[in-house]
This record gives sequence, C-alpha cells and structure tokens, in this order.
Amino acid sequence: MFVKSIFTHITAGFLIVFLTTNTSAQYNWDIGIKAGAANYLGEIGGKEKTRRNFILDLKLKSTSLVAGGFVRYKFNDQWSINNSLSIAQIKGDDALSTNPARVWRNLRFKNTIIELSSRAEFNFFIEPDLGGRGRYNKEFKSFIHGGLTCFYHNPKGSTDGTTWHALRPLQTEGFSYKKLGIGIPVGLGFVFTYDRNHRIGFDFSWTPTFTDYLDDISTVYNDPNNMTDLGASLANQSEGVVPESERLNFVAGEKRGDPTHDDTYMFMTVSYSYFIQSRNKYYKNSRSRIKNNRGRKSRIRRVRAKF
Repeated sequence: MFVKSIFTHITAGFLIVFLTTNTSAQYNWDIGIKAGAANYLGEIGGKEKTRRNFILDLKLKSTSLVAGGFVRYKFNDQWSINNSLSIAQIKGDDALSTNPARVWRNLRFKNTIIELSSRAEFNFFIEPDLGGRGRYNKEFKSFIHGGLTCFYHNPKGSTDGTTWHALRPLQTEGFSYKKLGIGIPVGLGFVFTYDRNHRIGFDFSWTPTFTDYLDDISTVYNDPNNMTDLGASLANQSEGVVPESERLNFVAGEKRGDPTHDDTYMFMTVSYSYFIQSRNKYYKNSRSRIKNNRGRKSRIRRVRAKF
C-alpha cells in the first residue's frame, strides 16, 4: 500500500506541475526523448570476491538498453523539475563473475523495469552565450539532480539462457516480494541548447532501491520440498558446476545472497528535447501592432531580446 501511495503521489506531481504552472512564460517547458545504457549492482555477476559498491563492481557485458520520455519545467536559471517515464532491462549472469562461489552458484536473470520518476535539477554551471558572439542562441548547462522514483519489475530466470520464467510467483527463497518498488535517483548531466528551441543532453542517473530482489536473490537457499519442480530447478542450479568438496555450501539454509545490501540500477542516456514557446499577452499585442503598421512610413522598431 505504501509503494502504491508513492506511485500515486508521483503521478499527481506530473499533473500538478503541468496544470498549475503559469504557462504564459516563454522557454520554460521542454519535452523530449532519451535513450542509452542500463546496468545494475546486485547479487549476480560482480568482478571481485567480495561485493564492491557503485561502478567498481559493474559487469559491462551485462549492459542493456533504456529508453523513455520526459517533460521538464524551468523555475529559474538554476532550478528545474524533470518528470520522466523510462523502460529499461537489467540482467546478469554468474558465469561472468571472477568469484568462484558465484560461478558455482550458476544463476542468471533478466528484469524489465518500468520507471516513473520525478526529480529536481540544479544547474551549478551556466554559460548563456556559448562561443561569446553576443547572439545568446547557444547555451550550455551542467547540473546535478535528485528525486524519487516508483518502478514496476518482474525478474525472470532461466536454466539454459534461452527459456525464461517469472521468478516472483515461484518464491525461490520462500518470500513473496512486491512488483512495485521505490528508489532515490541521483546523478549529474549537462545540456546544450541551440537556436533557443533545441536541446541535446547527457545524463547519468544512479538509483539505490529499497528492495534486494531485482535479481530474485537475497538470503539463503530454500528447501526444494517447499517449491514446485520448476521453482526448485531455477532456485539452485549448482548441480554439475560446483566441486564435490563445496556441495554442502549450496544446500537449503546456506547463503544464496547478501541481504545487507539492497539492489541498485543505473542509466546513462543521451536526450533530445524541444522548448515549447508560449506567448504572453504583451508579446501578442506587439506582434499585432507591427502587423497593422506594415506599409506605413512610421514602423515600430523590433529589438532582439537577449536571454
């Protein structure tokens, strides 16, 4: 119920920002798309014999794709709010690890994440006239961001890497976790604006979550008698891989994961967005006067504004 409440609040945030903001301001809204790479940190894979946090423990071969769209509102030159919807896949395979215990465990997973996120962006560096030509139509900004995300996930496992089965209904560790989760996305990026309307951006976002089951692994091996045959075959795949001397470490009650660390995922994306230009009453009246005075000797002089 708590996660559903968070999801509702983020959705409401989208609507409140869109409906209550003064849309008469120019160059405050931009809407765009993004695409890039996704990866994760959890129990599967990993380079070292013990887990290391953040990018030091990433397996580049497990990198997959992320895509989505967003709408951003600029409150002022330094602060913006960005609401986005993203779809990504994360995956991992113990065969990629250099840790013998993980290789012997012999598990693999993939998980499609659908993420609804709201975050604040703070521009800590701004160059309003890139190139210094006085035209102010090219701008560069660097920013940091943080916020709240709600995501849907449904991990799948396989014994051969070809046929995949949803793991949550099988309760491979005797625990039923939620399909909805929450996370705290943080990161940094930059955006380049040209011709005042077009924006090209780069963004890195790291999202610590409050679940340890993005990969369906967290605690200990479950008793196979408490699962279906399919669940038992997916939960413990060490047979034929683990050395005989280590077999007793891969039975019911023994360590299967690390419950002291929740899973995290990260996105690295490139984006394109377009400023939505709304025109206020003064702007419309000025344009009308210029139009009505065409063909007369006295014309209203038009001055280019710098912003």
